[in-house]
Amino acid sequence: MPHEVNEKVVMIWLSLLGSPNYRIYRALLSEFGSGAGIYDAFMRGVKPYSLREFPKASGRFSDRELAETAFGIYRKAQESGMSILTYSDPEYPELLKHLPAACPLVLYYYGDKAALPGEEDIAVAIVGSRHCSNSGEANARQYAFDLAKQGVIVVSGLALGCDGAAHRGALNAGGKTVAVLASGADVVYPREHKKLYNDIIAKGGCVLSESPPGCVPARQLFPARNRIIAGLCQATLVVEAAHRSGALITADKALEADRLVFALPGDVRNPMAYGCNELIRQGAICVTDIGVIYDELGIEPEGGKVHGANNNGWLIGLPFPLSRVADAVLKGADSAEAVVEKTELDAGTVAGSLTMLEIRGIVRRSDYGGYSIANDR
Repeated sequence: MPHEVNEKVVMIWLSLLGSPNYRIYRALLSEFGSGAGIYDAFMRGVKPYSLREFPKASGRFSDRELAETAFGIYRKAQESGMSILTYSDPEYPELLKHLPAACPLVLYYYGDKAALPGEEDIAVAIVGSRHCSNSGEANARQYAFDLAKQGVIVVSGLALGCDGAAHRGALNAGGKTVAVLASGADVVYPREHKKLYNDIIAKGGCVLSESPPGCVPARQLFPARNRIIAGLCQATLVVEAAHRSGALITADKALEADRLVFALPGDVRNPMAYGCNELIRQGAICVTDIGVIYDELGIEPEGGKVHGANNNGWLIGLPFPLSRVADAVLKGADSAEAVVEKTELDAGTVAGSLTMLEIRGIVRRSDYGGYSIANDR
């Protein structure tokens, strides 16, 4: 072990001993009392009795090169401006400690650790398909927006599709969002989300991983990443998921941790709705509007806001996306293009919503083609 040893270096070293590293750590802790005690045993060449159930870890315990690797990781994180949070730190998220599977001993992150859920916070994971439909992407963004407006921390995996939309929705609401990566925290994946990655960090969010700096994405890292997404939160919302989807793995991890699982129902003919409909059949909470989530989590929305509705009572209860489009028009978006820009909904959804709002007499169109809220509203 190198000369500049501290608690974080020791925890990184312990995380490298093997899987399940949390159980290995607890076993060593029961024998030696503290991280410093474990390190002292390593330096004295002690063969831990507590590792008899973990023969691979027992063999690696005396590996001096592994200790040097731990210090190298610590130094690389420091040089890149990356922060390190360990299980022994008081700021380590409490919910994550209660994962039935191994919780990560070390989290590497960029951004504000205050974005990580504390004991008084409510956090919801919003996940879904990378190849989601336009409505799936819109729903992920909107539900994240609504929850973030109520102070809920939105957690997802920075993937294309629903994950990215959820992060953007939270940022648009001025809320907190956490992106959990299946790579090192310094490796942006997918590359298309470089701007989103930077925005999350710049706007008070957090990008984190249990993988050390420089680690590239690998197949086995995604299920491991999903358990952290679920473990950080009291609940997971699955927006859209096909038969085999990483979002369903996140839901399974949430159930294993005895957390709530929500799912948006979909058309039975739509293969992207299969996973959500199957989750609901198996007992997940069916979400027909944001109020279902509020009720289950004990959230009392300020001013009764639902899907972007404001103090104008006629907006409350409008189905999404009509409520979002009407709210944008109320706030001055007088063209379809302006509504698209303000809501970030796709052009087809906006055009259809404006037509429905006209039919309902909520929005009127002037002789010059501009939109406004009807005078009797």
